[in-house]
Amino acid sequence: MLKFTRTIFIATFTFSSCIFTDTGTNTLLKETANKTQTKKAILFLKEAGATVADSYQVTVANNDHNFDKSEVGNAFTVDTNHGDTWFNTNSINFTWLSKDTLQIDYDKKLRTFIQENKVDGVTIIYKPR
Repeated sequence: MLKFTRTIFIATFTFSSCIFTDTGTNTLLKETANKTQTKKAILFLKEAGATVADSYQVTVANNDHNFDKSEVGNAFTVDTNHGDTWFNTNSINFTWLSKDTLQIDYDKKLRTFIQENKVDGVTIIYKPR
């Protein structure tokens, strides 16, 4: 029984450590501020490592927000849907329609995980293409 319990403990610890410590690294791809320079949208690539697929993530924040290489996107997160498409600089584009309305147009083949309609006072409109 002790051997079984030890095996379960080791397996659980190994699995959970992959989930919670494999945070990957972020690469900033583009930032776009609204016309009043009060808010910005940030697109970055999160390289997740061996256990999770890479993802494109979008954060909407105040214009003075400093990009953090360990942050998680708060507005939009997608991946390549098991290789149905690929990431490139045109996979996701931003257009500020007003000081508090952002349009995100994106490749409709991307698999969406997070798609928030309002973040930090900004309304987000999504336009798959």
